[in-house]
Amino acid sequence: MKPVTFRAVIPGEKSGNSRQICECNRFHYLLANCKSQVQITIRERQEGAELRKVGRIRDVAKEAGLSIATVSRVVNGTTNVSPETRARVLNACKKLDYVPNPAARALSTNKSHTIAAIIPTIEHSVFAKYIAAIEHTLDEHSYSLVMAISNADEVEELKAARKLLGMGAEAFILTGAVHSDELHEMFDRRNVPYVLSSIWDPDSRNVTIGYDNYALAARAVEYLASYGHKNIAVLHGPLSESDRTVARRSGAADARVTDVNLHFIETELNVPGGKQGVGRLLESGKRYTAILCFSDVLALGTYFALSEAGLRVPDDISVMGFDNLDWSEHTCPPLTTINLPAKRMGYEVAAQLIDHLENSKPIQSTLLPGEIIERDSVRKI
Repeated sequence: MKPVTFRAVIPGEKSGNSRQICECNRFHYLLANCKSQVQITIRERQEGAELRKVGRIRDVAKEAGLSIATVSRVVNGTTNVSPETRARVLNACKKLDYVPNPAARALSTNKSHTIAAIIPTIEHSVFAKYIAAIEHTLDEHSYSLVMAISNADEVEELKAARKLLGMGAEAFILTGAVHSDELHEMFDRRNVPYVLSSIWDPDSRNVTIGYDNYALAARAVEYLASYGHKNIAVLHGPLSESDRTVARRSGAADARVTDVNLHFIETELNVPGGKQGVGRLLESGKRYTAILCFSDVLALGTYFALSEAGLRVPDDISVMGFDNLDWSEHTCPPLTTINLPAKRMGYEVAAQLIDHLENSKPIQSTLLPGEIIERDSVRKI
């Protein structure tokens, strides 16, 4: 290899006055430079590894001055630990950035501290409030929530349940009354506890925690009838996708009212579905004084369709919803609706399952009350 001359410019001097500072073999120079760069890279990685190092359970025990068994009891959520000891362990965990390994904990305790929820959709805020309440309650007791969406499909629900069982879910929260026999059998064979939520049925062989959809729909019709409405259109989602909708339809039909005509319209359970349902209603030429929607989402679509048709709520036609979603009080006019106790239901379902898993307390079917929220979208005639 031919020797090469390297030149450098001395600060403060012109480049033309540069002088030769070394002359060496190119190979030796490149080798030395490469070695230097490798050493720097190794040192940087070692320093980075030290920064990223996190504590193990034995490190937490040493930091807190406690036994590994005591630390384990704290991180596993055991209650028979003094507040001072718990604080020492949690402080040490925070200092050392220690996060318990759920797989290792499940192996040592035979518990995953995980509860699964399978819901039909997350598109409507009533489910968001419900799930948030479940997660908050579980977190307070050191449990975790895993969730799946069934899209109101029994095959998808069964598939999701199998996956969640494989992830170690100890209990399940389902929505509604209708589920496949295979799903029930799968849980029963494994003695996996589960709850049917968003409904209440004292005659069901399964635990139901929720509200009485049948009775609440009947109350809605009776409320409108008490305001003088005799011709009422009832807007609802697909009956094939929701047993809660089936129950509401039956309840409305069986309401204790006289001389009241109900006209049921099935549509998609979304805002466009509400608009389309009202469009069909108006095209029929029949005169209705009130529209009862089995979802606030349908009521919002109803508002839009009536406005586009030049009709005013409630001056020309009254509208009543079902759910009491967060935005329903902010519509114009504010929507009269039925409040469903979604948050309370989430708390109740989670609390009962935890008490069952921790203390073997039987899970009890529980009726949670709904109520009519009177606002400005219904008028007396």
